[in-house]
Amino acid sequence: IYAFNAADGKQVWRFDVVPDSGPARSTWKNVTERNPPTGGATWTSYSLDPDAGVLWVATGNVAPDFLLALHPGKNLYTSSVIALDAKTGRFLRYVQPITNDFHDWDMTSPPALIKTDAGRLIAAAAGKDGLLHGIDRSQVKAGAKPSQKPLKILYSTAVTTRDQTYTPLNTNTETHFCPGTQGGTEWNGPAFSPKQNLLFVNSVDWCASVKLADSATLTGVRGRPWAGSGDPQRAFGRNDPKEMWGGWLTAVDADTGAVRWKYKSPTPMLAAVTPTAGGVVFTGDLNGDVMAFDSANGSVLWKHATGAALAGGVISYEAGGRQRVAVAAGFSAANWPLPKLNSRVIVYGLP
Repeated sequence: IYAFNAADGKQVWRFDVVPDSGPARSTWKNVTERNPPTGGATWTSYSLDPDAGVLWVATGNVAPDFLLALHPGKNLYTSSVIALDAKTGRFLRYVQPITNDFHDWDMTSPPALIKTDAGRLIAAAAGKDGLLHGIDRSQVKAGAKPSQKPLKILYSTAVTTRDQTYTPLNTNTETHFCPGTQGGTEWNGPAFSPKQNLLFVNSVDWCASVKLADSATLTGVRGRPWAGSGDPQRAFGRNDPKEMWGGWLTAVDADTGAVRWKYKSPTPMLAAVTPTAGGVVFTGDLNGDVMAFDSANGSVLWKHATGAALAGGVISYEAGGRQRVAVAAGFSAANWPLPKLNSRVIVYGLP
């Protein structure tokens, strides 16, 4: 993780998610030249708390993804949410919502930094494990003494199908589990409506099956996936047929983690979620439908077909005294069974 001077581009600080030394390094076991400590790469942007001077970072999974035998232990700071001093990059605190991961379940999206109706300071983070985690951030501020004591998770709420999450993988047969390696929440994280004290999070409902490689004979190749799958044609497992996929938009009480309502989508939900002060929530699906929901109860107010999968940003803004909503339509479909189409930005507004 890097910080650069905006004026001249010079590096200000660097933080290594996979450390070379210190207490976190001791959490890496079974390290050899053939099996170096690796993984932890970040997927998306980070979240800044300017008042506390803290940068919040969600990190990716350990590698090889599926083989616990090659990465026993916590493997800090993979699959974690890390708090850093924004000015210096100094480590402050962490929490690892996904421990001993063997499903390729990264923490994939920037946490939403919120203050709830009850006055709780929470970092709301969602990842590929299909859970929304409410993390207590009340004691985290720049200048505080660093601590290896994990931050407290106040609640973990399921926002998609979770099945066989603890069933061990094996080298003889495929093991089916949900969320799959494309499942859970990806790229665009939770959004908060202070007016209703609700968190809104999109998710993927798509399971997968994985057969393990033999850890004694697994050999990595530079530039190729180091996942641990025993199927050379499917480095990250076999996803269920497209006909079996789906998704969810879930509204969650920000204080308690209780689900207030859910919308079942015919496709995975990857797009950003944007709640507005008027009680409307905007998002979209992989069919290309832009949707507006009543944030209080989840009813669909309107939808419009764009013709291209929605997996990017959704923003609301004012221009000329009128509200506009802009969506990014089009999706790089390298790992998704979708047509390749030109991308565009579409803007909506009242007449």
